[in-house]
Amino acid sequence: MIQLLAIIVSCIHLQSVQAESLGDGWQKRLSEQGSRIQGEFVNPPDTANPGVYWYFMDGNMSREGITADLESMKHAGIGSVLVLEVNIGVPRGPVDFMSEVWQENFAYIVEQAERFDIDVILGSGPGWTGTGGPWVRPEDSMQVLRSSRLQVTGPGPVSEKLPIPAPAELTPWSGLSDELAKIRDAWFQDVAVLAFPTPQGNHRITDLQEKALFARWPYTSYPGVKPFLPLSTDHPSLSAGEVIDPESIIDLTDSMRSDGSLDWDVPEGNWTVVRFAARSTGQTTRPAPMPGYGLESNKLSRAALKRHYDAFTGKLKALTGDSPNWTRVHFDSWEMGAQNWTNHFAREFRQRRGYDLMPYLPAYHGMIVGSWDITERFLWDLRKTCQELVLENHAEYYKTIAHQNGWELSIQPYDMNFAGDLDLGAVADIPSCEFWSVDGFDSVFSCLESVSVAHTMGKSRVFAEAFTTNPGGGFKHYPGSLKNQTDWAFAMGINGIMFHTYPHQPLGEGCRPGMSMGPFGIHWQRHQTFWPMVSDYHRYLSRCSHILRQGVEVVDILYLVPEGVPNVFLPPATAMEGTGHLRDKKGYRFDAVSERILMARAKTQEGKISFAGGTSYSILVLPALKTMTPALLGKIKDLVEAGAVVIGSPPVQSPSLSGYPACDTELVALAKELWGGFEAPATVTSRSYGKGRLYWGGAISEETVGGRHNFQDLYPDYELTAHVLRKNHIHEDFSAAGPVRFTHRRTETMDIYFVSNRSDKTVDIPGTFRVRNRRPELWHPLTGQTRPLPEYLAGPDGTSIPLRMEPYESYFVVFRQYPDTESVTRAKKNFPAKTQAMVFAGPWEISFDPDFGGPESVTMETLRDWTDSEDPGIKYYSGIAVYRKTFDLPPTLDPGDNLFLDLGVVHDIARIRMNGTDLGTVWTAPWRIRLGSELRQTDNLLEIHVANTWINRLVGDEQPENKNRRSLTWDNGMLEGRTYSAGRYTFTTQQSYTAETSLTPAGLLGPVTLLQEATAE
Repeated sequence: MIQLLAIIVSCIHLQSVQAESLGDGWQKRLSEQGSRIQGEFVNPPDTANPGVYWYFMDGNMSREGITADLESMKHAGIGSVLVLEVNIGVPRGPVDFMSEVWQENFAYIVEQAERFDIDVILGSGPGWTGTGGPWVRPEDSMQVLRSSRLQVTGPGPVSEKLPIPAPAELTPWSGLSDELAKIRDAWFQDVAVLAFPTPQGNHRITDLQEKALFARWPYTSYPGVKPFLPLSTDHPSLSAGEVIDPESIIDLTDSMRSDGSLDWDVPEGNWTVVRFAARSTGQTTRPAPMPGYGLESNKLSRAALKRHYDAFTGKLKALTGDSPNWTRVHFDSWEMGAQNWTNHFAREFRQRRGYDLMPYLPAYHGMIVGSWDITERFLWDLRKTCQELVLENHAEYYKTIAHQNGWELSIQPYDMNFAGDLDLGAVADIPSCEFWSVDGFDSVFSCLESVSVAHTMGKSRVFAEAFTTNPGGGFKHYPGSLKNQTDWAFAMGINGIMFHTYPHQPLGEGCRPGMSMGPFGIHWQRHQTFWPMVSDYHRYLSRCSHILRQGVEVVDILYLVPEGVPNVFLPPATAMEGTGHLRDKKGYRFDAVSERILMARAKTQEGKISFAGGTSYSILVLPALKTMTPALLGKIKDLVEAGAVVIGSPPVQSPSLSGYPACDTELVALAKELWGGFEAPATVTSRSYGKGRLYWGGAISEETVGGRHNFQDLYPDYELTAHVLRKNHIHEDFSAAGPVRFTHRRTETMDIYFVSNRSDKTVDIPGTFRVRNRRPELWHPLTGQTRPLPEYLAGPDGTSIPLRMEPYESYFVVFRQYPDTESVTRAKKNFPAKTQAMVFAGPWEISFDPDFGGPESVTMETLRDWTDSEDPGIKYYSGIAVYRKTFDLPPTLDPGDNLFLDLGVVHDIARIRMNGTDLGTVWTAPWRIRLGSELRQTDNLLEIHVANTWINRLVGDEQPENKNRRSLTWDNGMLEGRTYSAGRYTFTTQQSYTAETSLTPAGLLGPVTLLQEATAE
C-alpha cells in the first residue's frame, strides 16, 4: 500500500507540474472544457436523446394516437422520430397516403412535435426503400440497357424488323404488380443499333448481372453475394475472330425506321445486328402503403429526383412551413437494387472516362469487345460512372435540396447499394447503419462502414437503426435484455440509437399491446408494460451518446477498400473477437476508407494519415489486389513520402480502360519507384521511402491470381499488422485479461474510454490504457456520478487500473490533464467493498393491476416467480406489480452509512420508492440503488414497482378460458373496419404466441438486501 501511495503521489505531482508549466490561459481552457463535458454528462442535452422509427401502418392513423404517442415519447426521453409509412402485415386504415387528410395529419405531427420539442425526420419516400411512388412514370424510373439481336448474312440488302428489346428481368424484391407491369412494359426508349461481324464461338463475361449492374442482390440476407468484384489480371486468350473488333462496329442507329425495320445493305459475311433500348427495371417502392405504391425513380437522374421531391417531400414542406422541429430527411437502407442506364449516360461516360462507350455496348450483354481484359476494364468504368452519377445526381443533389430547406441528411448506405457503401454514406451529414437483435440478420458490416465514414469525414454523430427484430421476437425484449448489445454498439463507435420500432398506436387505450409493424420490431412503444419505467434506460443512452460525440475517435489501423463498385467493407476476421452479432474490435481498433475519401481528404501529419476534423491513423493497409489506378497509387506515394506507414504489395495494372495502355505504364513506374521492384521478399520487410515506410513480403504478399478471393482474407492477419504497429512503438490502445470491450475518444484535454463487460459474470481485472501523465476518473452513465480512480500505475505501455465490473456493466474511464495543484487526499480503493447489512425477509404485500387479470392485493411470505403461482391471474400476469414492506434500520446502522438497496434477481425492471420518494429505476446490473436522506431510522416504507414483458399475458389469453372473449371493431375504419376476436385482456395485430408457449420468468426474486459500502482504506 505504501508503494502504491508513492506511485499515486508521484503521478499527481507530475501532472500538477506539467499543468502549471502550460500557463494560466491553458489551465483555464482545460478547466472549462472538463467542467462543460462533465456537466453535460450529468445532464445531457436533448440532442443526445434516443429516437424511434415511428411507423404508420398503411393508413391506420389518428390524431389522438399521434398526440398520445408524442406525449409518451417526451415523458420517456425520446428525442426524435423518423416518420415512415409502410404496408407490412396489417390491414389498411382509413387515411390514404398523401391524401389531403394524410398531408394535414403530417402537418399536425410537425405541430405537435414542436409542442413536445421532439425532432421530426422524414423518410425519402413511401416505404423505406428510396425515392418513388405512383407519381413516377416509367421514363423517370430506374433503367437498364436491354438488347435484341438479329443475325444477317451479306452481301445484300436487309429490311427485317428488329425486335424491341425485352423488358428487364424482375428480381424477387421488385414487387411489380400485374397492373403496373403493363405500364412498365409499354415503355422503352431506343438508344442505338450496332452491327459487327459475328464472333466465332460463344464467349461471355461471367457474373454479368453484377458486373453490368443489371442487379445487385441484398448482401445481408442472400448467401453468396460478393462484397466487391475483383478484377483478374489473368484472362483467357482469345483469337481475333473470337472477339468483337471495336473498329469493325457499324453504327446503324439512323438506318432503323420508326417501326423498327432495318434499311441496310449488308457487307459480305455473317453479321450480328443489335438493337439497344432503355427499359424500366420495374423496381417498386417497398414496402409502401398501397396508395404510395409505384416505381422507384431513376437514381442517375437529377431531374427524376427533383420530380419525386416535388410530388412528395416538397408538398409537405409547403404545408408545414419552416418548422424548427422538422430537422432532417433520411435515406434508409438501399433495397431497390441496381441500374445501368439513363438518357444522358453516353455523354456523361465520355466526359468522365475520356472515351466513347458506344463501341462497347455489346459488353453490357457479356460479349467480348477487343479482348477479355479490355471488356472487363470497360465494365469497371461502367460501374464507376454509375457510381458517380448516383452520388452526384441522387445523394448529393438531395442533400443540396435538404440544406436549402434547413434540413440535415442522414443515409443508411447498405444493402443492395451499387455505388459503394462508404462513398454513399460519405455524402450524409449523419452516416447511419443498422444492427439487428442477436437472432436477426448479421449487419455488423454496415456499422463498421458508417463508423468509418464518420471518422474519415469528420462527422461527430453515427446513428443506428437499432435492435431490428425478426418475426416472433419483439415482445421478449426489455431494457435489460438489450444492455449487452447496446454497449456493443457504443464500443463499435455508434453514438445515436434509433429504436426499431415504435408502431403508431391509433386503436385506443383499450387495445394493448396494440398495433405492430407486422411481425417485425421490438415494439418500443407506449403500450409496453415497462414503458412508465423506460426513461432511465433512455437517460443512460443519452449520457453515453453525448460523451461519445466529444472529440475524435482514436483508431490505429486504416484499411483501404478495393477500388470500384459495388463495395462492402469486410475486415480480416482476425481483427475482431467474439462471434455472431456481438463481434468486437480488438486492442488495435480499425476503420475503412474508400479511394474517393482517401484521395479527397487524407494527408500525412506527424507520421499519421489524418482527415480534417476526424481521426488520424498510424498505418494504412492496402487490399491484396493486383490492380489500382495511377491516381490512387500517386496519392499513396505522396502519403508515404510525407511520413505515412503502409502495409501492402505493389499493383501491376490499372482496372480501368481510361488512358489505356499508358495507364498501366504509369502505374508500373509508380509502383517500382515506391516498392523498388515487384519480387516480394521472402519475409516481411520494411522499405523506407521519403519520410515514410512500406511493409511487404512474406505473408503480406501471399496472393492468388488476381488477389485473394476469400473476401475476408483481403488484408493481412491482424497479428501481422499488430506486429508492424509494435515495431513502430505503438502499443494496443486498451488491453485486459478478460471479456471487456472498449472504445476511445480524445479531446484537447481528455481521453475518454468507454469500457463494457461483455459477459454475464462479475470480473475483477486490471485494464491497461494507452494514456500517460493523466489522472483517471470513473464516470458512471447509469447514475451520472463521477469520482476519482485512486488506484493506478503508470508504465511504459500506458496506465494500468484495477477494474471491477458487474455482469454486462459499463462505464467511462476518463483521463484528465488537471490544471490545478490540489492536495493529495488519502487513497481509497477504486471499487470499495460492500458488505451485507440487512436482509428483507417476508412477508411482502403485492398489488397487481386487475385490468390485466391480476389480484388487487396478495401477501407472499417469500419472493418467488409469478409463473409458479397457482393463481392464473398471477401466473399469466403481464404489467406492473407493486411490492410493499415497512422496516426499521438495525440499531448498528444509521441513514448516513453509505447504504445501498440491492434487489438481487429482477424480471425484468424495477422502480424504487422509499418513504414516498422516487429513487429511480434499476434495469441492469448492478441491481442496486444508493439510499440517502429519504431513509429513516424507523418506520420506512419500501415500494418496489416491478414490470415484466407481455409474453405471459399473451400466452394466458390463448388459454381456452381467455381466448376470443371479446370482439373489437373500429367505427373510424381502422384495420379495414373489420371485426376482430381478442383475448380477455389483450389485443395485438401480431400474435406470435400460443397456449403452449413457455412462460418467461417474472417478478422480484431477490434476495432484497441492504449493503454498506466501506469508506476509506
